[in-house]
Amino acid sequence: MSMSDIKVSRILFEFETIIKDHSFYLDELQNMIEIPEFDVEKAERLIKRMRRVRRDLERGINVITQNVESMSETNMKEEALGILNYLMTVGLKEEKEMLMQLKDSLTKRGIQNDLEKDVDQIQRILNNISRFSF
Repeated sequence: MSMSDIKVSRILFEFETIIKDHSFYLDELQNMIEIPEFDVEKAERLIKRMRRVRRDLERGINVITQNVESMSETNMKEEALGILNYLMTVGLKEEKEMLMQLKDSLTKRGIQNDLEKDVDQIQRILNNISRFSF
């Protein structure tokens, strides 16, 4: 097993929990934005949790993108690329869209927010992933 395989293997193990948490928070966010008068404090807590998870995702994605091309374990490489594909086409894409909806909703209610930074971060992550063809 190469050093790249070991690094990616560790990330794949961590991603089992991280992606589960990310999906759970996406569901919570989806439910929240469907309610016109959602609880702003609850939204802020959710956004903080999502930022922590996204920070972990970005760290892991960076490890994968820096090591995947030099991996020797084919199955693990395919799993890592599959996760990147999922995050690009579903997970992060949905998060970006929902955060833009939340931003609009908060703005309409006259509430200042800094969700543009989150959207920019997600776009940066997506740009990093997009250099791989799936």
